[in-house]
Amino acid sequence: MKARFKKITSPVLISLLIGSLAAGCSSGSGSGSTPSGNAGATPGTSPQTQPSQKPADKPKDAVEITFWHVWSEKDSGPIEATVEAFNKSQDRIKVKVLGNQDATKQLTAISGGNPPDVALTFWNNIGPWADAGAVLDLDSYFSKDNFDIGSVVPAAMERMKVGDKYYGVPFTMSMANTLMYNKQAFQEAGLTEPPETLDQLLDYAQKLTKKDGSGNLTNIGFLPDYPWIDNVFWPVIFGGSWVDDSGKVTPNRKENVASIEYQRKFYELYGNDAVGKFKSGLGQRGTPQDPMLTGQIAMIIGWEYNFTEERTADGPIGIAPFPYPADRPDLKGSGMVSPRGVFIPKKAKHPDEAWEFLKYLMSVDTQVAFAQESKVIPTVKKALDDERLTKNEELRTMWDFYERAKSENLQGFPNNVYINQYLQALSEETEKALKGQSSAQEAMDKVAEKIQPLADKANK
Repeated sequence: MKARFKKITSPVLISLLIGSLAAGCSSGSGSGSTPSGNAGATPGTSPQTQPSQKPADKPKDAVEITFWHVWSEKDSGPIEATVEAFNKSQDRIKVKVLGNQDATKQLTAISGGNPPDVALTFWNNIGPWADAGAVLDLDSYFSKDNFDIGSVVPAAMERMKVGDKYYGVPFTMSMANTLMYNKQAFQEAGLTEPPETLDQLLDYAQKLTKKDGSGNLTNIGFLPDYPWIDNVFWPVIFGGSWVDDSGKVTPNRKENVASIEYQRKFYELYGNDAVGKFKSGLGQRGTPQDPMLTGQIAMIIGWEYNFTEERTADGPIGIAPFPYPADRPDLKGSGMVSPRGVFIPKKAKHPDEAWEFLKYLMSVDTQVAFAQESKVIPTVKKALDDERLTKNEELRTMWDFYERAKSENLQGFPNNVYINQYLQALSEETEKALKGQSSAQEAMDKVAEKIQPLADKANK
C-alpha cells in the first residue's frame, strides 16, 4: 500500500473521519469499559524482554514527546499513571499526555501537519488513516528490536495490520465470545444450565419468552440484534469471513449468509411488529431498569465490561461460553475482538522515542498493572496467565475472560481503507434481512455489489 500523505489535503483526511464515525461496527462498543490502572514496568524490546544499553551506545539527548488518548478526564487517571511510571522508569524520554482527544481532534492535528508523537484510537480508524499515508508503519521497528508479534493475541494484533504492514500495537482489547443470562429467569423457566449450541439457544429463547393476556411480549429470551446489529460477531460465530486472499470481498459466502438466516429465526418466532413494540418499552441499559437485570431480556451477547459487579457467584447475571453451531464443534470459543490501538503519526517529530513508549505499553508488567485496576483484557499472552491477574480475587469476574482470550477462534474485521463503508453496508442490509424485507442471500449479494468496486480500487 503506497503512502499518499503529501498528496492528500486536510478536507480529504477529514472525510475519512466521517466514514469512521458513521461505521456500524460494534468495535466502538468497547467504549463502555472504564479504564484505570497503574503501571510500573520497564520498557522492553518485546512483550517479554527488557532492553539494555550497550557500552558502546552513544547517549542521546533528553526528548519530550506528546501522547494523545481518547479517555475523558474522569477516566484518564490510570493512563496518566502509566505515563508517569514510564517517565520515572528512565530519564531520557518524557511523555506529555493529553486526554479526551477523539478521532476528530486527532485527525485534525494529523491533517494540519502538527500531530502528536504517539496516539491511542479505536482500531477501525487505523486502516483509512494508514492508507492516506498519515500513520507510520512499524515493520522496521519490529525488525530492529525483534518485537515478537506472536506474543500478542493474534486477533488483536491482526487488527493493526493493513495490507502486509503493521501500523500500530493493540494496547487493550474488548471481546465478545460470552453469553450472559439472567439467573432468575432461567430458574423460573426450569433451566439449570446455559445453552451450549445455537439450536439450544433458540430453544431456550422460546422457553424464556412470555406474553401478557393481550398477547403482547413482556419478556424475550434472546434478541440477536440487541442492543445493536452485530455485523461482525455473528459471521465469526459461524466461521465466516469478509475478504479472500485475492482481494475479493466475501460477505455472501455461505457462512455469513447462514449467520443472518439464523438471526432471522428469532424475528420469525416473535413477529416483526411485536419485537418493535417490545423494544420501545425496554428499560435503559446501565440502570436498575436494564432489561437484563429486570429479566425483560433473559440472554445477551456479553462483553467483558458488561455487568462487572452483577456477574459474581451470588449475583443475578450468569456467564458462559457463547453457543456454537451444533455441526461445527471446531468453532467452540469463537468470538470477536475490538482493540484500542496505539500508533505513531507519519509526521511525528520524535518517532524513535514514540516507539520506545509503545514498547513500554506492550511489556508484560505494564499490561498486567493496567488490567489490575481497569478490568480490561490485556493483549499480551503472558499477561493473560500472570498470577497478578489470575489469582487476584478482586478480578475474579474477569478470570473467565482472560481464559477465553486465549481461544484460537477469536477474529475481527479486516482493517482496510474501505472498512467503514463495508461495515455500514453490512449493517444496512442485515437490518433489511432481519425484518424480512430481503433474503439473507440477497442482502449479502447487495453488500458485495456495493463494496467490491471499493476493494478493487484499494487493491490497485
